[in-house]
Amino acid sequence: MKGLPIALLFLVAGCAGGNPPAHPHQASAPSSNDSAEVVGLLKNIYRWHAQDTGHGIDFDVIVKDSFQTGLNYDSFGRRFSALEQTHFFSASFLGNYRALGEKVNSKLVNAHPPLLNEINFDFQDSDPWTYFQDDFPDFWDQLTISDYRSAADSASLKWKVRTKDWSSEGYTVRFRKEAGSWKVDYLQGFDPAKY
Repeated sequence: MKGLPIALLFLVAGCAGGNPPAHPHQASAPSSNDSAEVVGLLKNIYRWHAQDTGHGIDFDVIVKDSFQTGLNYDSFGRRFSALEQTHFFSASFLGNYRALGEKVNSKLVNAHPPLLNEINFDFQDSDPWTYFQDDFPDFWDQLTISDYRSAADSASLKWKVRTKDWSSEGYTVRFRKEAGSWKVDYLQGFDPAKY
């Protein structure tokens, strides 16, 4: 009988979060290992990004006669496949990434007058993965994490890198648990509102 109030407390706490999960029997409370897994995933994506030189840049544009004419779909396809093969990213992140590629292409194809080959998108000015303009080797080992929040199947945080005379801006990342594994669901530099 003593277990009933505790079970009732968990039931009430679970209902207070809004919509119930689609499969209540699969939901679980966040564990202490979740934060370590999330931070480990964050470091892994940045290691991968730094080492992934063979799959092109995220949104490589075609330039003809000094005008940007559209997205290079060959480069984009290689990059998208590389993202999928890491298994680091959620289905919604990948869908959003593909939609951003289409949006970039549409803006370039439909620009009147055509856009000159100069900075027109944030990703052409700085790396959308970090907002860095210069290389910063092994920065993922120097991350300062803040605003960490987690639930049973989601988490979010902000990270910065600080040196003795410089600090990056805060960068928001969100995660989602899919089929029992944490995946990156949102990176601030790939926010659709910025494109």
